[in-house]
Amino acid sequence: MDIINLLPENIANQIAAGEVIQRPASVVKETIENSIDSGASEIQLYIKDSGKTLIQIVDNGCGMSFNDVEKCFLRHATSKINKVDDLFKIKTMGFRGEAMASIASIAQVELETKLKNKELGTRIIIEGGRVKNKIENNCADGTSIKVKNIFYNVPARRKFLKSDSVEMRHIVEEFNRIALINYNCKMQLSHNNKEILFYPKSNFRQRIVNVIGLKNNEHLVPVNEKTSLVEIDGFICKPQYAKKTKGEQYIFVNKRFIKNTFIQNTISKAFEGLISEKHYPSYFINLKINPKNIDVNIHPTKTEIKFDDEKLIYSLVNSTIKKTLDKYHISPSINFDADVNFLKEAVSNYDNKESTFRKKNNIKSLRGNDWEEIFENVRTENKTAKLFQDDDEPILSNKPVQFLDKFIFKQLGEKLLVFNHKNCQQRIIYEKYEKGINKFTNTQQNLFPQYIDLNQSDFQILKTIIEDIKSIGFDIDYFGENSVVVNGIPAGLNDVNEKDLIEGFIEEIKNYNSNFDTEKRDKILKFFSRKVKITNSKILNEDEMNLIIDKLFACKNPKFTPDGKQNYIELGIEKVENLF
Repeated sequence: MDIINLLPENIANQIAAGEVIQRPASVVKETIENSIDSGASEIQLYIKDSGKTLIQIVDNGCGMSFNDVEKCFLRHATSKINKVDDLFKIKTMGFRGEAMASIASIAQVELETKLKNKELGTRIIIEGGRVKNKIENNCADGTSIKVKNIFYNVPARRKFLKSDSVEMRHIVEEFNRIALINYNCKMQLSHNNKEILFYPKSNFRQRIVNVIGLKNNEHLVPVNEKTSLVEIDGFICKPQYAKKTKGEQYIFVNKRFIKNTFIQNTISKAFEGLISEKHYPSYFINLKINPKNIDVNIHPTKTEIKFDDEKLIYSLVNSTIKKTLDKYHISPSINFDADVNFLKEAVSNYDNKESTFRKKNNIKSLRGNDWEEIFENVRTENKTAKLFQDDDEPILSNKPVQFLDKFIFKQLGEKLLVFNHKNCQQRIIYEKYEKGINKFTNTQQNLFPQYIDLNQSDFQILKTIIEDIKSIGFDIDYFGENSVVVNGIPAGLNDVNEKDLIEGFIEEIKNYNSNFDTEKRDKILKFFSRKVKITNSKILNEDEMNLIIDKLFACKNPKFTPDGKQNYIELGIEKVENLF
């Protein structure tokens, strides 16, 4: 009995659409890239309900003929390639002929287009991949496409769309990625009849400033290097402006935005020693490469690229960034023309490591009796790690003991409890602010207000969580375009970097894939409890240790941190004896 069936065209199209169209932002990406390929110098994007109801793109590109209008919605219909060899000569954004067919199969589409030398244009209506109407009509030059009710005929897919704020965030990200590199094109984004982004025609530097914020022009350092294999141009931000968020890292290849972990790592490696740990450099780099030396046909969304000589590309990018940092006196001077002396380099590296070690361990250059001072410090520091006094009297009993500055030992009957100091504090802080959320929380005012500039995308995210941040004690207000001012922080916090915390909140939300609207407060509190500065190395007295333990066991869930890590373990007498 035969069991293999040929799928109907509409089902096959919907399956294929799942690879290309994952959410409203996918429609935005594919349709705007088509506008760029058509030579448009002006593009307007209109969104309703974060793309779930309407996505409309209007451009002044070359338009399409009456016959091409219907063809463009057929699978594998393209004007970009004719033979296999053309795959290795691609200079356009689109080329497969899959996007429009995918969009038409899962949405209600209305398209109007007109060639510039024609009096009449064409209007076509497609629903679920089937043409409902096609007529000649009077319309403006270029193309206007309306994509309505995405996934209307695939309810399971529509159900898995995220909240409006999450979907809109993805749309803004895709819009900005295309806008950044296509700076010679005027671009506008409106949401629910309100303009939220507008970028006039400009140069690359000005477009970057428009996207990430007007106050960042002085932060940018130009990058330019030309070799026989690749031409590298763009801008990096000075190391002192590195952020806790990853949002301002853009890599383009032939003006196509790509995701490449190796290039990202090689750029970050060039900044080693210049930026703080867990901070990320900002950069906007475009690689111009002969199309025959790359393969862009390895991923449905065309955001991944395979290079003919990957290691050489990575090496060139790394050396170019380092050279730029040196040229503008941002890093210690490096002579790129001199021969590398292995011995000198090795000695220098050794000296640097030794210097770092001394700094980390607070060790001075030793002269004479300085050793006695060091050993005295060691003896003092080790007091907390001793379980017995010098006279061999046990000190555990019911008194807590700090060990290695990280753990607290507490004997309860025939059990020994071992607490992770930092983990315990996270649970205590989390529940403290959880109880106060949506209620009045004490705020301590800053001596000097902290002003924070954000790019437009991050600013939109902050707007969705600012009230939740205020509810845990932050005194934060809007301050001009894409800027906020922090006037106060939750009472009791010390040594808090407001900028890092705010950027950290934003990054946490960016990477949050669950239901954003219903769980964002819990996510914010978890992040806050992790990032509040808790000094493990503090030597605690008996009262402080007992207070931490008492506060922990007063929590609803003392056993675990908000992220599910253990706060303490119990060791019974039998388990301890079995260790020996």
